[in-house]
Amino acid sequence: MKKALLGLGLGAMLLLTGCSQRMGEFTVASTQNVSNLKTTEPTPSSHVEGESCIYFITFIPFGNFQDRIQEAMDDAIMNGKKKGINGDVLLNTRIYHRHWWALLYGQDCWIVEGDLVKVK
Repeated sequence: MKKALLGLGLGAMLLLTGCSQRMGEFTVASTQNVSNLKTTEPTPSSHVEGESCIYFITFIPFGNFQDRIQEAMDDAIMNGKKKGINGDVLLNTRIYHRHWWALLYGQDCWIVEGDLVKVK
């Protein structure tokens, strides 16, 4: 009887597990139109993209699990600066999540894209 209860308890613990992750911290974020925000005008050349990925080999994850959206946004801003865009804020930002598996290898990425502009 004790073995059955122990087995049931261990099985319940395996089924009732969970986790939580911090995905980022942002100085400014809004889903609404913001008035009176003075920035440079976005142009087609100011469009930038960044990503933060972790990799899976035989279901074992490798990479940084913390602040992944923030990391992708930082990557987008740095990619814009490498292109010579003088900016510090992303406008018209879109955030995507991509995940795929191929037998023993997989990838999980957060992608951030938007228009890099400078706050005046």
